Amino acid sequence: MIRGITVVSVLVVSLYILLKYLVSQSKHPSGFIGRSMMRIWNKAYLPMAQWALSVLPQKAYGHILDIGVGNGASTAYLRQLFPQSQIKGIDISAEAISQARKQNQLEGVAFDIMDVSQLTYSDGYFDLICAFQTHFHWPDLKKALLEIKRVLADDGRFIIACEQSKINYYLPDLKEREDFANYLAKKGLQLQDYQKQTAWVCYMIAKQ
Repeated sequence: MIRGITVVSVLVVSLYILLKYLVSQSKHPSGFIGRSMMRIWNKAYLPMAQWALSVLPQKAYGHILDIGVGNGASTAYLRQLFPQSQIKGIDISAEAISQARKQNQLEGVAFDIMDVSQLTYSDGYFDLICAFQTHFHWPDLKKALLEIKRVLADDGRFIIACEQSKINYYLPDLKEREDFANYLAKKGLQLQDYQKQTAWVCYMIAKQ
């Protein structure tokens, strides 16, 4: 009996440690596991990015920022959509940026290691800012949104897309559309459009 309880306890602890490690890799990928997870994520979530970008107003976006790029699949897709744009892709993970640079050597695209809460770009620089499957992991969402607002052009667009389940788990106070809209308003941002498809949600945001 005692032996059985011990085995179960070890399994539970081991599972907890594994899950905690995988969550940490989802936030800050590194090494072989991080590279493998990035390949899986980009294959799974690129269709989400494609869907979200399909709701954008049809116009030119001279400067684009892609936040939390992983290995750069979403950034490469942005390049396909907007071949004349200058595109920056950032990620807090050095491993992610290394893979993005290696796999996506594209004209007009540059990748940098950067924290979304400490952007080094000038005020009003970007016409379009994208965050796919990432904002719920930002350690300081308020600070990040204020930085995004700072670097977003007055007539620019900021698009967030992710799984609803991630918001429900990581940001339960913001899972309802009205709650998120009110949260954004307090940061000087306006929720202009909201789309939902099966398990995905998309927010179209602008300056107030």
